[in-house]
Amino acid sequence: MCHSFGARVNYDFIQNINKDEESNFDAMLRDKWMEAQKNGVFRYILNIQDSKILNGKYQFLAQLNPDRGCKRRFPERITSMKQPFDDEHFNFIKLLPQELITSVNGTDEDYTIAINASPFEYCHSLLLPERTRKLPQIVTKYSLLKAVELFSLSSSPYLRVCFNSLCAYASVNHLHWHFYYLNKRMLLEYIDLKEYAGPVKILDNYPGKGYCLQYSNFQNIDDFVNWAFLIINYLQNAEIAHNVYITRARLNIKEGYKNLRIYIWARKFSKCTKSIAAFNPAACELFGHMTISSEEIYKNLSEEYVTHILRDITEEMFYSTFTKIQNLIEEKLKEDKSKYSI
Repeated sequence: MCHSFGARVNYDFIQNINKDEESNFDAMLRDKWMEAQKNGVFRYILNIQDSKILNGKYQFLAQLNPDRGCKRRFPERITSMKQPFDDEHFNFIKLLPQELITSVNGTDEDYTIAINASPFEYCHSLLLPERTRKLPQIVTKYSLLKAVELFSLSSSPYLRVCFNSLCAYASVNHLHWHFYYLNKRMLLEYIDLKEYAGPVKILDNYPGKGYCLQYSNFQNIDDFVNWAFLIINYLQNAEIAHNVYITRARLNIKEGYKNLRIYIWARKFSKCTKSIAAFNPAACELFGHMTISSEEIYKNLSEEYVTHILRDITEEMFYSTFTKIQNLIEEKLKEDKSKYSI
């Protein structure tokens, strides 16, 4: 293990933003990540050859990264939402010591961070909760809490955290979250949300229809995580593929980053092996961040094409889960009211 980062979690993380001064965590991550790159630990040196904002109202960001298409580890074949962990396949127990950046709480088992050896953005790394328990790629409430707590360690407004479920372009069937820094203003940081049920909103005026939870609508971090897990766990139990994206957010385009949003998308299954050269719409793409490895796809990429893809993978599943999740939320509201009533 390269480093131990015994940090005390700051639950007042929303206001802990400072564009001009790195937190200890940001500085440590940057130094360790750059050191690994210098020492040749990565499969390639991050080289985003070109980037552009696609013309249109959604302001999709496209980045050309050919190395990720031809030099990354070949993804595992995922065929089921219940696919068990398999020691024979690549997993994060097999990481080299130099790929491990930090143990946040001082033990491998609890909360490990490693580089992603095939990065698509600056400081692209992996959050590996309970790594040695060999859990499959299924969100646990503990891992969701740790993903949210990660923001308390960073003072950057550009930290992003995401999760791809099995059959939603997860490449490794071992519990992990991706995180990285994206120094771009993104639409889903402040896009208007539509009322839905209880404290949960919906992302409706956007081609990737989904559910959203905004930290300002909750009493504390546990409440925030519990409500998000309610939806994610329903999708897991119903064997519905899904993607999750967590980002710092703003109340509107003019406000600072004083909020946090968790986006959850139910989406169509992808049961085939992920093609490393194709356009694979997972959590980042649903957020509006397109990593493209094919120069031809990048050259011809348009908002119309991306919009069609995002609608195709989310719309049917959004409407098929809409009432079921709404009922689930209403049941929880009744339970909570009964629980706290005198």
